[in-house]
Formats: sequence, C-alpha cells, structure tokens
Amino acid sequence: MPPRAKLALKIAGISAAALLAALIVTSVEISRHLKDLVPAWLSQHYNGTAQVADFHASIAFPFVLGSAENVTLHFKGREDLPPMIAIRKLTLRASIWELLRNPVRIASVQLEGLELNIPPRDTPGNGGTIMNFGRKAREARFGEIRADGAVLKILTQKPGTSPREFDIRELRLSSTDPEGALEFHAKLSNPMPPGEITSSGVFGPWNLEVPSETPVKGAYVFEHADLGVFRGIAGILSSTGQYKGVLDQISAQGTTDTPDFRVARAGHSVDLKTTFDATIDGTDGDTYLHPVEAHVGKTVLICQGKVEHTEGKPGKEISLEVNTQDGRIEDLLQLAVKEKPPMTGPVHLKTNFELNGGPKDILDRLTLDGSFGLDAIHFTQSAVQQRVDNMSKRGEGKPREVIDPSQAIAEDDVASNMNGGFRLKDGVLTLSAVQFQIPGAALEISGTYALEPEELELYGTIRMQAALSQTTTGFKSVLLRLADPFFSKNGHTVLPIKITGTVQHPHYSLDLGRKEEKAAQRGK
Repeated sequence: MPPRAKLALKIAGISAAALLAALIVTSVEISRHLKDLVPAWLSQHYNGTAQVADFHASIAFPFVLGSAENVTLHFKGREDLPPMIAIRKLTLRASIWELLRNPVRIASVQLEGLELNIPPRDTPGNGGTIMNFGRKAREARFGEIRADGAVLKILTQKPGTSPREFDIRELRLSSTDPEGALEFHAKLSNPMPPGEITSSGVFGPWNLEVPSETPVKGAYVFEHADLGVFRGIAGILSSTGQYKGVLDQISAQGTTDTPDFRVARAGHSVDLKTTFDATIDGTDGDTYLHPVEAHVGKTVLICQGKVEHTEGKPGKEISLEVNTQDGRIEDLLQLAVKEKPPMTGPVHLKTNFELNGGPKDILDRLTLDGSFGLDAIHFTQSAVQQRVDNMSKRGEGKPREVIDPSQAIAEDDVASNMNGGFRLKDGVLTLSAVQFQIPGAALEISGTYALEPEELELYGTIRMQAALSQTTTGFKSVLLRLADPFFSKNGHTVLPIKITGTVQHPHYSLDLGRKEEKAAQRGK
C-alpha cells in the first residue's frame, strides 16, 4: 500500500475515533445537562423544591431523547402539602443544536400521570432553603407538551370545603411567549352535570409567589350535559362562552341552551336559554351571578345572586333575586303543572329564590318568597272561563246573561286581573291576600296549592256590586231579598267563599264557617 494511502487510512481512523469519542463525551455531557436542567428549571420557574427519582438520556442523531420518572415539586419546600407538581413519567425530545441555544428549545414533551395541586393564597414557605443550583437555569421554550389524563386541583383553606378537581382527558400546551405563558387546548369531562368541555386559551405566566393568582383566559364549548342527575329536572344542556382572570377567581360570560328542559313533576319540555355574566371562585366553585337572563318561551327572567357552599350543609345553596316585568304566565306554568297551563296572560313577578343542596327532589328543596301581578288573564278551559264570566254577570246584577258552563264560551269572555303574595316551600304554594278582580266582582283569597297532587284549598271573600237577590232570577231572587241585609256591607254584597279541588277542575262554594280568616293567618 502506498505511503499516502496508509496515511489517509490512519487519519480516517483517528478522525473516526475522535468523532466517536466526541459523541460519547457529548452524550454524557448532554445527559448530565438535561438531568440538571429538568429540576433546575422547575425549581426556578415554579418556586419550589424539585426532585427527579430517575433520569435517562440517549442520542438518536441529530436528536436527544430524555426520560425522567417520579418528578415532584413542593411549593416553597412545603412537603406537608401535596406536591404542587407531580409527574409519573416525563419524556422529551430535542435537537442537539436546539439544546445549545439560549433559550433552550425542546421540540416535544410528554407527561404521564401529571397532577397539579395549586396551593391557596397566603401559603407560607417552610422556612428552609429552596433548591439552589448555583446559577440561573437556562430559559426554555416548548414546541408541544402532551399531558393526557392530567388532574388539576385547586386547594382551599376554607374549612369543610373540598378542593376543586378537574380531570383533563386531553391537554396540549406550547410555549413561545418570552414571559412564559402557555397556549393550551384541553378536553375534559365535567362531573356535575356530566358533559364534555373543550377549551382553548392562554395560561400564565406563572405567579411565583401566589400560584393561585396565575392568569388564565380562553373560550369553551360545553356539550351533552345531562341535567337528569339533579333530581326533579331533566334536559340536555349546551353552553359556549369566554373566561378570564386568575386561577382562584375567574370572570365568565356566555350562553346556555337546553331545548328540552323540563321539571319532572310537570313533564312539559320547554326551550330554556340563558345569557350569563358570572364570577367563579376557583378554590371551591362558588359562583356569583351578575346577572343571568333566562328565556322561557316569551318570558325573560332576570336573576342575580350566588351559588355557594355553606359549612355543615351538603352541596351548594343557590340564592337568587328573580324578576320579570313582561312575562307570560303560561310560560311559567309549563314548569309547574302537569296538564295544559290553566291560564294565559301577562305577568310581572318578583321573588327570592332559595335552593338547598341535597339528594331530595328539586321542588322539595326549593323556596320562593315574593309577589306577582297578572293583567288581563284568560282561563284556557272554557268551563272555567265561563264560570268566571258568569260570576262577573251576577256581580253586575245581570243574571239573565249567565250561560251554562257546559255550553260554548262566548267570544267576548271576561279578562281577569290578579295580584298578591306567595311562598313556595316543601312543594306547597301558600298564597296570601291575593286580589282577583273582574267586572262587577272582586275576590280576596288566601290558602294553599299543593304541587303534588295539584290540590287547592283557598278561602276568602267575594265582593259584588249587585245585591244578593240581584244575582239570580225567579223565586230564588224573591227568597234572597230576605238575606240581602245580612250580606250587605258599604253598599256591596260580601260573601265568604272557598275554592277546593284541582287547578284544572276547581270547585267554588260558600264558606259560612268563615275559614278565610284562618287561611289569612296561615298565609302570613
């Protein structure tokens, strides 16, 4: 072999050996560098003590592959609290050249068994020293972070309150912001009511001193939420909206739509739509509504209040102020009565709404306390409406115009006005000082209406313009002239009455036992 060929072979061998040695040295150096980078970066950026149980790195030129197991970080060294970050296994992939840059660029990271436990505000340190790596850790940017099956818990210092927990089925993160904010896309299952949430937005930059004040903003879509898990109601809800704030206090605006919403006892399906503006306490899920606008048919309800946990009581309590000025009574009755709503017409309503937590049916946990007014209402059953018309004719002293309720109702039926106070508790509606007015007559009634089985027990008085003898004809009229003085008061006829039966089939009769006085006391 010529000397020059021998020299070339020798140089090539030396170069190959040098390259192999360089690769070995580089592999060892990068492995050491990555092994230090993971806990150093976590400790510095999340203000805690990071530990890695086991770390391995390898080179698949031109990439470096790294894996770490049982990665934990305790916020401010607080090992008495759950680790703020816990990762069962971390796998990363990066180009050798990208690892030499500043900031370091890591193409992909996969996190298995990620659990985030966000400590509450004012969490002090343990008085010890946070991990010190001697120099500032290098900045890092991430192409994509996958963390499917992650769990986010927001811890709280409120006694008797469990931490808020979110199970995230799919999570994608990326970091291109120099301040450290992460773009995210997540899919998660909502526990109550069960449904699927998809959300995208920006998370961070991380607040080193108060993690719960880390900013977050984004948009969400909530689908297939089954309201049937709440006893007493049913329907499939969907919602879209936006949110922003910090982890433990988020402002949200959006809409909901439940096209088949129904109260179980009534059974009627209505299209319930809402528009809301709310503030959510991320530590316990307490929600403050300001306000919610709910649409049921042609009726708009304005609701304002809160949904919060009370120590020592199960679940959350809903406390609202509810108002409507231009509603329709038939829309609201769809939610309360089993058959066709017994009346139609405008309604204005103001009530306090209290719903306690617990396993009972919603109507058994609901308390309403307010007042209402009905203007120009008509009854949907012709027989009931005809009785009202007949009452008006008798009150005006026109008994000859009275029509048998079994006959067809006249086209010019009488419109009624009604107003008064009400209280719903334990499934029983108590009416107090309800005024019912029609031409020629006015009623004042008090009493109860049991939602199940829709039974009435109302007592009161009817005041008529005509004398008692003028409300009928023939021999009855002659006989009643003897009774006129006994029921006359200030130029009107005043009769004690009672209304029993059901909403659909009420029964009217005289109440000569004067039970309306007891009913009035009961309604106070």
